[in-house]
Amino acid sequence: MLINRIPMCTFQRAVYALLTAYQTTPVYDDVGDTETADVDYPCVSFGAYRCEPNGAKDVVIFDVTLDLEIWSNYEGKKEINEIADDLAAVYTSYGLDLSGDGFIAVAQGIESLEAFPEEEHGYHGTLTVAAKIQYRGR
Repeated sequence: MLINRIPMCTFQRAVYALLTAYQTTPVYDDVGDTETADVDYPCVSFGAYRCEPNGAKDVVIFDVTLDLEIWSNYEGKKEINEIADDLAAVYTSYGLDLSGDGFIAVAQGIESLEAFPEEEHGYHGTLTVAAKIQYRGR
């Protein structure tokens, strides 16, 4: 019998470890209200995620996405684009280490990027990263 485990905690830990090891923009789980948040800008936070089963009878596979929210006080798109480029390069250049919990990343890539001005000042971007994750057991 296959055990169906959700990979999101493992996936988020692996993405955090990857981004903090190979790029310099601070990464937070959440920045809260960006107007009052006690964080250094620019920064990245974890946003919405999606996890969908996509396996067969004898294989446990999930298609997952995670929004990396990029925050900047800069009044243009340049800083958002540069940070997104760094994040994308790191995410697609290094494999995710999910092995401690019995998962492996079968594939990983970039799904989308969007950027838009904030109401008061600065820019905000969302880089959506994706992976196909298989559970192999411990």
